[in-house]
Amino acid sequence: MDTVAALKVFMEVAQQGAFIGAAERLSMSRSSVSKHVAFLEQRFGARLINRTTRRLSLTDAGREVLARGETIVRELATLEGALHDDQALLDGRLRISAPHAFGIRYLGPILTRYRQAYPSVTLELVLSDRQVDLVEEGFDMALRIGTLEDSSLVARRIGDIRLTPCASPEYLAREGTPQHPWELSSHQGLHYRYARHGQRWHFKKGATHHSGTPQAGVTANSGEVLCDMAIAGMGITLQPDFLLHEALASGQLVRVMPDYDHDVLGLYCVYAHRDQVTPRLRSMLDHLHQWFEHHPLS
Repeated sequence: MDTVAALKVFMEVAQQGAFIGAAERLSMSRSSVSKHVAFLEQRFGARLINRTTRRLSLTDAGREVLARGETIVRELATLEGALHDDQALLDGRLRISAPHAFGIRYLGPILTRYRQAYPSVTLELVLSDRQVDLVEEGFDMALRIGTLEDSSLVARRIGDIRLTPCASPEYLAREGTPQHPWELSSHQGLHYRYARHGQRWHFKKGATHHSGTPQAGVTANSGEVLCDMAIAGMGITLQPDFLLHEALASGQLVRVMPDYDHDVLGLYCVYAHRDQVTPRLRSMLDHLHQWFEHHPLS
């Protein structure tokens, strides 16, 4: 039997001063009312009501249960109302921008799980490597990779992304393998158009920073195309590990300059106003944070 429901019945009995009055008020049988009170007495291990043929009175334990029960029932009603209001605020559309390759690789299962948890939220996902204007274009949030430049936006870091320079074994056999960043200038580069670092690649070895600029053989706004061209032997590319994983594992691509590490880039949730985060947006921010906390990027 539900303890809260039994408390409500007990409270009505105390208010009416009789089992029959409570039964009529609650549209229950007298025996059902008695069973609810008996359930509470058994649960608390104490008699709550003194029953006589003439009158009904509460025991000391009964008065204690009545006082505390009224508080519990009132707090539960307040909580239910607050949750109902939050659910109503969740209803509606959430418009999200995300990088194309990243979205294809990760967002299907992430957004599926979100929709299962929040079916009243309508999602609109736009995959584009262009940096959209959140306010002008009506986006609630964006996922962005790299160094953030717009200080007017609020950013929440939810993951780390590593970039790896690589080329095909055929290209390296034909053109030679660079050992140091400054040797990149003699190689064909396959450059990502929207890279924050431009066409100059930055590395670290220990505490020392190094950089190099491959020739601008190809520039494209698609990391997948650049990976395919690298596999075909057209040059060296610098791409996120999540795009390179299969090609590196199969040997189609080989990491170059393994003694040098590229700076780790952040994966950020970006939105416009810290003080105007709707419950809908907050639910997505928390969902993404929890997802990548348990499923690190690879």
